[in-house]
Amino acid sequence: MTHAAPRRSQDVRTRYAELINALQAEGDHDAARRCAALAVEQGVWRHPAQRPVHYLPSIPPRPVYDPSAFWFTAHLRENHAAMRAELDAVTDPAGQGFLPVEEPLLGKGRWEQVTFYEAGHRFDDACDRFPVTAAVIEGIPEASHAGSGVATLSWLHPGTHIVPHCGGTNARLRVHLGLKVPEGPAMRVGEEWLRWEEGGCLVFDDSFEHEVRHEGTEPRVVLLLDVTHPALDVHTRDAILADRASFEERVVGFMNRQGIGRVEIGDYPDDTVRLFADQRTTGLIHRHLREVGASAVELRDGRLCYD
Repeated sequence: MTHAAPRRSQDVRTRYAELINALQAEGDHDAARRCAALAVEQGVWRHPAQRPVHYLPSIPPRPVYDPSAFWFTAHLRENHAAMRAELDAVTDPAGQGFLPVEEPLLGKGRWEQVTFYEAGHRFDDACDRFPVTAAVIEGIPEASHAGSGVATLSWLHPGTHIVPHCGGTNARLRVHLGLKVPEGPAMRVGEEWLRWEEGGCLVFDDSFEHEVRHEGTEPRVVLLLDVTHPALDVHTRDAILADRASFEERVVGFMNRQGIGRVEIGDYPDDTVRLFADQRTTGLIHRHLREVGASAVELRDGRLCYD
């Protein structure tokens, strides 16, 4: 069947992606697949399993790549032992800068990561905690200061399921280097199930639907890097890098979208986060509580509970 060339706006892609995600969250995977197929027919994407919001239709839809085709995979393999030795000193991930990954992607279990780079911004605390790993990452410019994605250590605990999801853009490829790889974990990218090997790399396009299941008994830890897609032309690559928002700009945008005016965090091991609503959100909450005659409200299992 010949489908129309992708021609839809980012807004249309966003709405389709939200609908497909909502259908999957409700467990109606057949409806989600039909919706994805319809999106391809209507020129939203080229492949029903590849559904990024930021989409470049000129890049061929290919989910998995040969690691040997990329120069930096040899660099990672050569430094595997040194990074593994550094990682072996970690007995408590939370005490070494690892933070929980966002809940919407976590179907069950526990998943933590420590971030070294994001959109070219260097996180000094992580780099100071893991200097060997930081130096290896910084030997790959397209994954560090000249990158548009993230560089992290990803710690996945046994029994964890990362639900099916698509990355936000097809302008990057994701690289995994296995550091601690027990029996049990596997990752699906598109229709293919992949398994990690210690000292080995996987390279895939995370804008394709992917999920992870860890059915083993020991943690799985990988070094995760985003790199520029090799099919990207120089002008588009430079435009993407020039359009990177600073870390401060991203924090400002998040707080504005969420109605947060101030954030405080306690000292480890408590690490309690306190959020203070901005003026607009504070006024909305005050009006609502007065209307219902309550002094406090809490969201529990998707329902509002009042005191």
